[in-house]
Amino acid sequence: MSTPPLAASEIAWIFHGTILTPELDRTLSILPSHVLVVDKRGSIAHLEEEREETSKEYLRLVQHGHGEIGRGRFVQIGEDGWLVPGFVDTHIHAPQYVNAGMALDRPLMEWLEHYTFKAESRIDSDPQGYGKKVYERLVERLRENGTTSASVFGTIRVEANMVLARTFQGAGIRGQIGKVSMDQNSPSFYVETTRTSLDETRRFISLINDLNSSIPEHLRLVEPVVTPRFVPTCTRELLVGLKEIAKSEGVRVQSHLAESKAEVELCKEMLNGQTDVEYFNELGLLGPCSLMAHCTHSLPSDLLLFSLTSTSISHCPLSNVYFSPERQLPLREAWNEGVKVGLGSDISGGYRVGLDEGMRWSVGVSKLREGARISSSSADEKGESLAISWKESLYLATLGGAQALGLDETRRVGQLRVGWAFDAQLIRIGGKGSRVDWFGELGWEEKVEKWWCNGNEADRKGVWVQGRKVYENETE
Repeated sequence: MSTPPLAASEIAWIFHGTILTPELDRTLSILPSHVLVVDKRGSIAHLEEEREETSKEYLRLVQHGHGEIGRGRFVQIGEDGWLVPGFVDTHIHAPQYVNAGMALDRPLMEWLEHYTFKAESRIDSDPQGYGKKVYERLVERLRENGTTSASVFGTIRVEANMVLARTFQGAGIRGQIGKVSMDQNSPSFYVETTRTSLDETRRFISLINDLNSSIPEHLRLVEPVVTPRFVPTCTRELLVGLKEIAKSEGVRVQSHLAESKAEVELCKEMLNGQTDVEYFNELGLLGPCSLMAHCTHSLPSDLLLFSLTSTSISHCPLSNVYFSPERQLPLREAWNEGVKVGLGSDISGGYRVGLDEGMRWSVGVSKLREGARISSSSADEKGESLAISWKESLYLATLGGAQALGLDETRRVGQLRVGWAFDAQLIRIGGKGSRVDWFGELGWEEKVEKWWCNGNEADRKGVWVQGRKVYENETE
């Protein structure tokens, strides 16, 4: 239904062209010849076909050059371009960015010991110098790759995590930032006592709240997340205490579960045969505000627990191939149980900043799982395919991720719809540096699929978060 047009002074942006938005059923709506209007608070105020009268009124404003609209606030998307929601990365280890693209030659537990803890400790030892440099480069890469929201693991030191939070806020990217907690089975140079970990978690939450107190509510982009690293590095006392903090402070929880064969076996040994999923459920760490990364070794009973507790999963197909090659996330089965799933890069377990490779790998991994299913002697060839489509992977990277982080409800992120936040990226293929080629006429779906397969940073011309432009690529 049309609404009265905003006054020119209330308009932040007007876009004219094709709009892509994922749907709840994991399909993709492609809306050519539409007008999208963003208000000064960064919300979508209008989205209709260009032929509708209200759309025509907005285009008349553009034609007459009213106010800021006549000074660069109108974007003609173009015949080979579209708007699509920003990517939501549900799992990043920010201090590990220094190791991205290297150090993937060891199993998970060895990798942590030899590379990861050292990288994180170095950030903690110099947060304002080295740490700030690493984090500023990371957010720069996130923006140019279209990531507008992320769930982020930091380090164990509050000061370094505040540098991380301020960097995300300053860069204009949404960040659910976690001070990592770990009080056992960790190197002597990188471990906390139980009491220190709990006290510092509370202090971190308080400092983030202080940071947000001077920022208008709709522009508060960072929030604290309680972050036990995973079962092997956390005592029962610490996990219970963190659960109580999350409950009393009303914040989310993030961790890792069922990540690799070695980790699963270690947890069973530590827990007298209990799985880490069962253990987290027993302690109350699963729930509607909980996000668990990987879950590659999830059993049907685990997926049922995730469903019953409304726990979300971060699917990290690229890093899972390295650290859990024997088993991948049962994604289709998780969806069938009603579990919310988003896509994660898992820097630096995954080597690629951004979610383009993650989308492609998610489809590839699912096809391998389907191949294994139909090759099984007991397979029902007419049974439901475990393979996912490229459109479903785009859903994972956008609306699926927003749902997994709760941002679809708290911030109305993940779709391009009236009343929702304008977190979006402008894609335009075929220009300088583009790897997307075509010969003859293509329909919209074919163009988008070609970009999905072969697109790169050169195709991304702009990125917005809450209506504010945070990245621009002038290359054409």
